Parts: sequence; structure tokens; C-alpha cells
Amino acid sequence: MSTVQVVDRGAREIVVFLSGDVGTDPDDEFGAAVEEVDRLEQLNALDHVVVDMHRVTGMTDSAIGFLRELSSRGRRSGFEVSFAALSGPAHRAIEANGWSFVEHSPDPGRD
Repeated sequence: MSTVQVVDRGAREIVVFLSGDVGTDPDDEFGAAVEEVDRLEQLNALDHVVVDMHRVTGMTDSAIGFLRELSSRGRRSGFEVSFAALSGPAHRAIEANGWSFVEHSPDPGRD
């Protein structure tokens, strides 16, 4: 089971929490989450969204597609998207799909 939760922290920030094996649950509403982030960004006039992935145990292609769409929407709408607190599996999945980081993800045998 996985969850995608958009949390509006008022005038401070918007956080998207991802957890579990993201993208495996047919109820993952990635499109609705992107729309909610866009709506909240416009409403609060913020310029930053944080995607917290500390509870991610795996990511499918649809989860990566969600991150790409969120990032693209941010560029078009004028807000920045940052990834935070990445678990080892999230870090490896994101790196494998073209994002790069200063520090490489841990070896899969060390989780």
C-alpha cells in the first residue's frame, strides 16, 4: 500500500508526502495531487513545494511520471519542486531516471 498526501502548511510551504511502494496502488491519485499542489501554490502565492520521501519503499514508473509532471507543472507555473528526506529506494529510483544529486545513493545492500 502507498499514499500520496498533499499538505498545505499555510504561508510556509506545501509538502507532498509519499510513502510505501509508490505507484503500485490503483488508488494513487497522482493527477489530483498535481492539481491540488498547483491550486494551493496559486492560492498561497508560494514558490516552493517539498516532496518528502522518507517513507518510500519503492517507486514504479507511474510514480516517477508523477514527479516529472509535478516538476514540469512547477516550471510552467513558477514554483520550484524539491525532493527531501529520500529513502534509499527513492534515491536510487530517482537517480536511475535521470535526476542527479551531489551525493550518490547508498549501496542497495546497506538499507
